[in-house]
Amino acid sequence: MRNKTIIYLLTGILLVLTTACSVKWDKAISYGSLASTNINENVEIEIQNKLIIVPVRLEGKTYRFLFDTGAPFSISQQIQDDLECKLISKGNIKDSDHNRKAVNWVQVDSISIGGATFLNQTAFVGDFQANPLLACMEIDGIVGSNLMRHCKWTIDQEKNMLSLFSSIDATDDTDSISIPFRSDAQYNIYIDVNIGQAKVKNILVDYGSNGSVALSNEIFSTLKERKIISDPFIEKGSKQSGIIGEAVDLYREITYSDSVRFHQQGLNDVMIRTGKTVSLGNGLLSRFRISIDWENQKLHLLKLENTERKDAFLGFRLGYSEEKGIYVQSVIEGSNAYKSGIRPNMKVLKIDQLNFEKGDDFCDYFRHKSGRDIYMQTINSEGERMDYRFAKTPLKD
Repeated sequence: MRNKTIIYLLTGILLVLTTACSVKWDKAISYGSLASTNINENVEIEIQNKLIIVPVRLEGKTYRFLFDTGAPFSISQQIQDDLECKLISKGNIKDSDHNRKAVNWVQVDSISIGGATFLNQTAFVGDFQANPLLACMEIDGIVGSNLMRHCKWTIDQEKNMLSLFSSIDATDDTDSISIPFRSDAQYNIYIDVNIGQAKVKNILVDYGSNGSVALSNEIFSTLKERKIISDPFIEKGSKQSGIIGEAVDLYREITYSDSVRFHQQGLNDVMIRTGKTVSLGNGLLSRFRISIDWENQKLHLLKLENTERKDAFLGFRLGYSEEKGIYVQSVIEGSNAYKSGIRPNMKVLKIDQLNFEKGDDFCDYFRHKSGRDIYMQTINSEGERMDYRFAKTPLKD
């Protein structure tokens, strides 16, 4: 089973854009077109840590891009150095951890996904090495919402397939349900979701997050007070999920619910947590084959079989910094890791067969598949080496 310590890898890479040039970002982001209005393409995708990686072509070379409805189109600094795309504007981005950074906006003359070619697309130049998690994924950019709006898409993670269409008719299914969505100046997608007897409005559909459902503290507290969701687990420490890569303090509540619904389509064992962005991540979206109809502003959802399961958790997440090395970023109180004595900021020397003092690195851990039983060696706050053994278990019994 995939290591669950990085389940919150990304939670909406981009949230807010501001501009510092004569061309405003909301105008620049609307540039571009399709080379052909008649497309019907199927592209094989890779699912890595519950995130979608899409092969794209630029100037005859294939790159790995993250598929992310919660962010604009982006290229790496390396691609910009190679292609020298025309500078359109300068501005700032604000990532999911609310860190800010100045970026350049450039015009990408041509980018192809399968046989579909997108022309004159606006992209920000991102640093995908700043966050260790993104660096380990080896992505070169983001297929973002301003590029997606030019056609219709079907995401079928059961078949590892992404389809691009001129007409949504090619993806119609009588068993699917349709949900209207709204979009903003960044072309983000927002829908309403029922949780118990409550309706949560304007939830971001965010394929750039591998979480499930994220709610604000206020909404989460209201659902608790109305006994729609049960008493939560608490995760404390720090997190490092945004594109800018700076770690921020973390206090998060986590629970599970059997009352999340799209219209009458009910879902079981849905993880709900607090976060700075109210969103649906790919931990939930992957339960459906989803078609995005930009022209009519509708999502068509077909529930996939055998997608409801109780994941086993390590109960902690590891991070990396040059100062600390590999360390425990956060721990979920009540988990086996917490009960065994694992705490935030412990320096990690070993985990399972990986030995970070003898050449293994953070990316080795990122790709590591743990078994049910975990072995860790850390250095505690007193400088002592400590050994721990514990089992992964679901947070929900």
